[in-house]
Amino acid sequence: MVMKKVMLSLGSILVSFIMFVLGLIGMFPLIIGALLLFISIFFSVFFFNERHRFKGVHIK
Repeated sequence: MVMKKVMLSLGSILVSFIMFVLGLIGMFPLIIGALLLFISIFFSVFFFNERHRFKGVHIK
């Protein structure tokens, strides 16, 4: 499951980076490429930080 998330996030970052570069050279709308790159990086960081979160000490 973890490997799936890693491959999906790296793939989405790679695709959105290519769209961003195409936007820089004028072959794709730059705002869409930049927005997709930001969203893919944001969700990748969110998924990697979500995993081993400390939930506090439970004292009974």
